[in-house]
Amino acid sequence: MMEQRLNELIIDILRKNEELVAIAIKQRAKFEGWLKFELAYRLLGYDCNLKVEYPYPNNANQHADIFADGVLIELKTANTNYKIEQCQTCTRPITKNISSIIDDIKKLRNAGGSYKKNIAFILFPIDSGGKYKVYIKRIEEEGHIHLICKLIKINGVPILVCSAEVFKQIT
Repeated sequence: MMEQRLNELIIDILRKNEELVAIAIKQRAKFEGWLKFELAYRLLGYDCNLKVEYPYPNNANQHADIFADGVLIELKTANTNYKIEQCQTCTRPITKNISSIIDDIKKLRNAGGSYKKNIAFILFPIDSGGKYKVYIKRIEEEGHIHLICKLIKINGVPILVCSAEVFKQIT
């Protein structure tokens, strides 16, 4: 299951670079570009055919973040506006970030070709009361997917790492 491997790889990358990632999380700054190349580097260890910014089969103007052995992968780092002591207080459009994840799921679903398709994202920081679960439910319902999510802490800040396979047909 690629989605499980994605979660494990991303969590390992985050933990091995905890101090670096903590800078972004503290400032609620997105770090998708850095994560893409870290993940691509890790996937190379599986001796796979790997490309970054791989064109979609039905639209050369759209690109998957990573293509690895027949799998298109879209990544997101979605910041939130939950008040967390270790993070700067600022307003972030969490609704827009969630919509962007759902848009990537739809883009993958309509990408064409016989590739497998996966979405992976980090939601940060998340609240301790579980309000974030409403957004996870929205992604699953509107994206017609089942997410595998794992809660971890980076420098004491709770974040959520999620991934899912995106199927062609809605069942």
